[in-house]
Amino acid sequence: MKRISVTLMLLVAVICAMAQEHLSFKGIPIEGSMTTFCQKLEDKGFVSVGSDNDVMMFRGDFTGREANVNVIATDKGKNVFSVVVFFEPSGEWNTLVNTYNYYKNLYTRKYGGPEHLEESNPAYSNTNTSLMLEVFQGTVVYESMWNVTGGDILLSIEKYTAAAYEHKGIVIITYRDSQNNEAKIKNDLDEI
Repeated sequence: MKRISVTLMLLVAVICAMAQEHLSFKGIPIEGSMTTFCQKLEDKGFVSVGSDNDVMMFRGDFTGREANVNVIATDKGKNVFSVVVFFEPSGEWNTLVNTYNYYKNLYTRKYGGPEHLEESNPAYSNTNTSLMLEVFQGTVVYESMWNVTGGDILLSIEKYTAAAYEHKGIVIITYRDSQNNEAKIKNDLDEI
């Protein structure tokens, strides 16, 4: 009887520990204050390039590629809940899809197949102009999502909105910590 209760206690402890794990970005758990998380990101070589409300913006190396990284906090910088990686925008479909496929393969090797996968571009021809026009119009859907310990990771090709008259797209990777994301949602629900 004692052996069963000890085993049961260990099992409960392991489940609780797993339930409290946070998703990590570059080995940094997505938890704690904005200031603490951002300092750890700077220690990894990222350079702060600005802020906007609850978002801190950085530039640095992500898997050997120069990228912009936004760190997003729940409310007034209380807790970090999301990290978003933006690669250089491109007007070339092949550049976008090759970058997307590279990261899809990396995450699949690490986490297995994505739980959600949708890839469609309704262009009528395979010319770059046609493909990028569909990206610009927002009709392209290229996204893969992995549910991982502590949260989820979403990889996508999106319309690049900063270029109003240019047909450009951008590859984005979003890391969302499930615990802090839930806290953000709860806070937002309290406000509505």
